[in-house]
Amino acid sequence: MDFQFLIFDFGLGRVAGKDSRQPVCEMGISHKRHRRAVEMGISHPRKPRMRPTSIRAALTLFEVITATTLIILLLVTLLTFFWQSANVRSEAAKLADRVQVARQVLDHMATELRGCIGMEQVGFPVEQRLRGDRRSLTFMTTALPSSDQYKNYSLTDELPPAQHDLREVAYSLWIDAENTTEDGEPVVGGILRSEKRTLNQQVVEEGDPLVVRNDIWSHELGYLEFRYYDGVEWDTTWDITQGNSLPQLIKITVGFDSITQAELDDADLEERSLDDPDPYDPSRYSTIIRIPAADRFFGSRFQKVGKTMSSQLGVEGGP
Repeated sequence: MDFQFLIFDFGLGRVAGKDSRQPVCEMGISHKRHRRAVEMGISHPRKPRMRPTSIRAALTLFEVITATTLIILLLVTLLTFFWQSANVRSEAAKLADRVQVARQVLDHMATELRGCIGMEQVGFPVEQRLRGDRRSLTFMTTALPSSDQYKNYSLTDELPPAQHDLREVAYSLWIDAENTTEDGEPVVGGILRSEKRTLNQQVVEEGDPLVVRNDIWSHELGYLEFRYYDGVEWDTTWDITQGNSLPQLIKITVGFDSITQAELDDADLEERSLDDPDPYDPSRYSTIIRIPAADRFFGSRFQKVGKTMSSQLGVEGGP
C-alpha cells in the first residue's frame, strides 16, 4: 500500500508531495483526490485546517507608567476627600459642643434671673436685690430649699444650716490677679458662680458649702459681659437701691476666646456706643432676658435719672 505524505510550504503557499511522481493541485491535494472529490459533487474540497499559534500581548513601559500614574491620582483624590470629610466632621462636632456649652450656661443664668424679686420688703433686712457691672452680677432669686431641709432629725443630730426660698447668686469672670500670659493678657479660668443659701443669720460657718458655694462653670469660657436696659437706654452698671430696682432687660454675652486687657479696661467702648450692634464674633454667644418682676412703669428709669442728676449737682441723699 502506497502512503503519501504532504509537506506544507508556508512561504510559497503550496503543498508538495514527498513522492514527486504524483502531482499536486493548488489546494494542497493530489489530482487523484481532486478528481474523486469532483465526482462526488464536492466543488471545493476542504483545505487542511492549520492550528493557530498563540500570541501574548505585553504592555509597554509607557503604558505601565500611565496606568500607575492614574492609580496614584485616584488614590490621592480619595484620600483627600476622606481627609477633608474628617476635618469638616471634627470642626462641626467642635462647634456643636461649643454651642451646647454656651446654651446651657445662658439658659441656667436666664432661669435664675427670671426669678429675681422686685418687691421692696421681703420680711427681713436684705442687701441690694440686684447690682452689677459689666463683668459681674449679684442678685436675689427664688428657689426651693434642698432635700436636706425636709428630713426628720433627732435631738442629737447636727442640723444643717437654715435655707430660705431666696438665694443670693453672683456671677463673675475668674481672673488670676497675679499672673498674666506671655502677651501680657489676663489669665482667665472660666465663669465663677457663687451661691449663698443662708440669709439673715448673724453667725454662720463660712467654710460650710451649704452656706456659700463657689463653682467654676466651664473653664473653656473666657469672656463674660452684662448689660442692663432701663427702658430707654443700655448701660454697663446697675446700682439702684430703692423701690423696684430691677432693670427691664439684661443682656448676657459669653465667649470662648479669653478677654483682653483692653476689654477689661473698657477701651473697646471708646470706639463705639452701647446702642451700636456688636461686631460679629463666632466665638461669642449672647441672649437678652426679660425680667418679669421689673416695674412696668419704668420706675427704675426715673430712679436712675434722679440719681445721675443728684451726683452731677453734688446733692447727697438722692434716690
